Amino acid sequence: MLTQMNGFYAFESALHVFPSGEAGLPGRSLEEWNSKLLWRESYGHLMPEVTFFAEDIFGGQFAVGRDGVVYSFNPETAAMSKFSEDVASWQDGVIADWNYVTGYSVGHEWQMRNGPLPPGHRLVPKIPFSVGGEFSFDNMIPVEAAAALRYWGGFALAISESRDGDQFKFNPEVIEKLGCGMWSPTGGSVCHCFA
Repeated sequence: MLTQMNGFYAFESALHVFPSGEAGLPGRSLEEWNSKLLWRESYGHLMPEVTFFAEDIFGGQFAVGRDGVVYSFNPETAAMSKFSEDVASWQDGVIADWNYVTGYSVGHEWQMRNGPLPPGHRLVPKIPFSVGGEFSFDNMIPVEAAAALRYWGGFALAISESRDGDQFKFNPEVIEKLGCGMWSPTGGSVCHCFA
């Protein structure tokens, strides 16, 4: 896939495939994205041995295992589920159900109201989906993708250490502080979060 197009955004930025080598677009390369120190270590023992190669509008990751199987990775919970047998089947699966798989509808509505999502950013729910947050444009905030995953790593670890019935406190203002301070929905500025 990367030999035909080395990294790209599709479906109005709802799908992001990382480029290999030096990134041609603002953002991160496949190699940088998979480095331990960027965000993976924030998941601690929950981090699987896979290579992440793409993400949906919400920062949900797609990864390939050593066996060639493609998995989806939920950043809020670190849950992995098999998506397809290989990358070619992944492409077919994305095309077959692109709106659901990429989060296109929410991303489209958010961008119609706020302008284009800056490269290297994902829409992150202010109230996490895993604790009842809605899949709606008004629950979303643009956050640089690695910063979002560092945040979700701590969140996933906290959830994994709780038992059924435990109280879980969440402050929605935490995620808002991760929003890019230099980003403006009016187009007056460009986010330089990872410059």
